[in-house]
Amino acid sequence: MRGEPVGLVADLWRYPVKSFGGEQLRRAFLGPFGLLGDRRHAVLDDRGALSARRVPALLGYRARFADAEAGEGAVVRTPEGEELAWGDPRLEEHVRGALGREVTLATSPVGIHDAAPVHLVTTASIATVGRWVDDEIDRRRFRANVIVELDEPRPFAEAGWPGERLVLGDGGPVIQVVSPTERCVVTTVDPDTLERDKSVLAGLARERDNLFGVYATVVRAGWLRVGAPVRLARASVALT
Repeated sequence: MRGEPVGLVADLWRYPVKSFGGEQLRRAFLGPFGLLGDRRHAVLDDRGALSARRVPALLGYRARFADAEAGEGAVVRTPEGEELAWGDPRLEEHVRGALGREVTLATSPVGIHDAAPVHLVTTASIATVGRWVDDEIDRRRFRANVIVELDEPRPFAEAGWPGERLVLGDGGPVIQVVSPTERCVVTTVDPDTLERDKSVLAGLARERDNLFGVYATVVRAGWLRVGAPVRLARASVALT
């Protein structure tokens, strides 16, 4: 499957723990459940998996894998800078104290995703949102896995991709774009300071009906790298 060239992979991000800060990658395996290890872990209360929509304080923690390529050995850095392994009782105690509620740490082999295992945005769209609020927007606010730099920087080009396939690299993975992404209060939180700024979300609500970026499923697995070409192909085209 070749398809029409549209750009290249500018950034790859993986979030080992749902709603914690994540890690930037140069290369990762994209499988049926997204980037290997993405959202594999989560914090649970009596209502299920917590997200930053409900509990923005989760964004103060950051997670990475000790073995990045294998997606194994999650390590969490607390807001104070202490690093603790996932499953360490001290981490559960810390999160419980920070959130002021009873929680447990959970792991899922298929990941704990909101709507689909892959979330994609483009740099052109991010830059346009920045112009709305007269500021450079930190792309981490959108918590996308794949950020694409378009050959022709047309803002919100991805809004026309649901129903289409994207080929990521030469002989690499193929994803099926399934729906636009509805944004939430997470976009209002600065990833570093956790300060709230509603201007980004207000702009998206005003200009884009609160939709930004797209969700996708994985049609063909494979290794993905930053700089890989991205091609748009019709869903009816056979894989080769």
